[in-house]
Amino acid sequence: MAVLGMPVVRGDTTSGEVLSAYSILAPTSRGGQVTIARVILQGAASACPKLVPAIGDGAAIPTQARANPDPAHFDIQVCEAVVTTAMQVQGRDRRLPGPPDAAAHLAVIGDSGCRPGSQGGCQPGSSAWPLLDIANAAARADPDIVLHMGDYNYRGTPGKVAINGKRGHVYDAGDNTDSVGCTLAGPYLGQNSPGSDQPDQWMNWWLDFFQPATELLAAAPWIVARGNHELCSRAGPGWFYLLDPGSDLPGVATGQGACPPAESAEPHVFGRPYRLDLAGLSIVVMDSANACDRGSLHQGHFDRQFQALRTLVDATPAQSPRWLLTHRPIWAVRAADASTAPSTTDPSGQFALINQTLQTSDQRHPVAGAFDLVLSGHLHTFEAIGRTRDGLPAGPDQLIIGNSGIELDPGQDRMPFSFAVGQTGWAGLGLHAFGYMELRPRGEAGWTGRLLDPEGKTLATCGSDHPARKAGPCAPAD
Repeated sequence: MAVLGMPVVRGDTTSGEVLSAYSILAPTSRGGQVTIARVILQGAASACPKLVPAIGDGAAIPTQARANPDPAHFDIQVCEAVVTTAMQVQGRDRRLPGPPDAAAHLAVIGDSGCRPGSQGGCQPGSSAWPLLDIANAAARADPDIVLHMGDYNYRGTPGKVAINGKRGHVYDAGDNTDSVGCTLAGPYLGQNSPGSDQPDQWMNWWLDFFQPATELLAAAPWIVARGNHELCSRAGPGWFYLLDPGSDLPGVATGQGACPPAESAEPHVFGRPYRLDLAGLSIVVMDSANACDRGSLHQGHFDRQFQALRTLVDATPAQSPRWLLTHRPIWAVRAADASTAPSTTDPSGQFALINQTLQTSDQRHPVAGAFDLVLSGHLHTFEAIGRTRDGLPAGPDQLIIGNSGIELDPGQDRMPFSFAVGQTGWAGLGLHAFGYMELRPRGEAGWTGRLLDPEGKTLATCGSDHPARKAGPCAPAD
């Protein structure tokens, strides 16, 4: 089904047609940040365009092609340039946001993709997959910055693939299970293994993310987290080509990344955490795609990630609020089931606590408590968690925004919840509803926010000093 106002990718699409235009915030090698404008063109051999200021006069600037990981499956050209103001593609009416003037109003989405088999064929704008409505509602609210919690592409990332005709499970680093994925270091079975019947490809990225998010991509620059669906065993090639902030442009902190061969002895990629110091807010982004929900695979790596987090936190500007953005939540609550280990439940046995890997690293190298707020996705629901020790706040609030498109997890609407594990009290709210977050930092006064449905209606109000604090940082709207 075509969506009004959006370009449609067809077999006869003209080479050089602009398919998408957007901007990504990235760290620099000197500790600052830049805005990278990217344009996706049909045809892997298309010439990169020039950009011109969206408002007023100014010189045109050239764009540079990114390295295409697989032209056979990504018959597109991704071109980029560092920009200092809002731009548009020369000769085309396609806007690319410039650097944000402030970080006063942030739109947050996560786990936004779709599974056609269980979501009515993934028709854009349908109630079964409301990403189009969510993205358009968020765009109309005119955010300064958009945050995505990861997991953009579900239709192109199945749990099983056939390699040379033999079918097997794809490595996923343990997605809420005790699967072999959290005991296997590599090599592994992946979608991009030689002979795979379902390698990562552009059309899935287009349908699951870039097409329905068109208006929101044009509304503001994005800060993006990598999810487990963007592992190199899954849609990793597309992630590093399309969204990862790494770039070979001068001054960017890290060059463009790429996935190593699935059959190699070291088939994983672990991105180093980085910090973006914005006007009135510092955001640290941590790559938790490989952090097992249960199990200890890669534990040493995440111990080192938390040590690196400490260095980043210690260097944040004075009085700047500090938020951590990472796909897998450090603290999350889900309904316990028969596979849940007793050591990971609350005393009643009703709730299971994840993420084991990240919690272990934080116990060994305490740093999460230095943040004011932790933002994640991964669970296909909305969840807000506050923790206390001896009746006092114990560390940052954790918000889980994994409800922006993928079918919702069952059983997550039993909350609000409240229980204790040892000396730590847990209280929070879970809502089984599609939506997105609107967040506003308040400096030393903390933060406020709202959970909104696909039409922009308030589902819950939130804040670091919410009146219903004993029930966590959020409360359902009246």
